[in-house]
Amino acid sequence: MNPPLEWQQTLHGTVAELPAFFERLEAWADDNGVPMPLASSFGLMLDELLTNVAMHGYAGQGGLVEVHLRFEAPARLQAVLRDHGKAFDPTTLAAPDVEASLDDRDVGGLGVHFVQKLADRFEYRRDGDVNEVTVSRCLPAARAAQSL
Repeated sequence: MNPPLEWQQTLHGTVAELPAFFERLEAWADDNGVPMPLASSFGLMLDELLTNVAMHGYAGQGGLVEVHLRFEAPARLQAVLRDHGKAFDPTTLAAPDVEASLDDRDVGGLGVHFVQKLADRFEYRRDGDVNEVTVSRCLPAARAAQSL
C-alpha cells in the first residue's frame, strides 16, 4: 500500500479566491490519481464549507483558512479545515425540510445538509479560537470493501 498523499494550502478566507483554489485542487487530484468521481464530490463539499467560512465565519472580511488534504489510494479523501472565524459547529444543524416549498423553507442549511449526506465523516471541534472541521469521503466501492 502506498503512503497517503498530502496537500496543504493557506487561503485568505474570501469567496473570490475559491475558483483559483479549486483549479489547484483539480490539478493536484489529476496529478496524484484521485478518481474523478471522488475529486468532484469532494470538491463540492469543500466549496460549501469554504464558502461558509468566508461568508459567515469571517463575515466577508477575510481571514486565514488552513486546508490540509490527505488522499489514501485508491479511493479516500480527507480534509481538515482550520480557521479563526466565529465559532460555529455545522454538524449540529438540524436537517432542513427538503419537502417544503421554496416559499415555506427557512433560508440556509441546505449546503451543510448536502455535506452531511455526502461525507463518511463530518466532525467539528473548537480549540481556543480555532474552528476545525474534518470531512472525509470514500468512493462507494471502497466503502463496501472497508466494511468486509
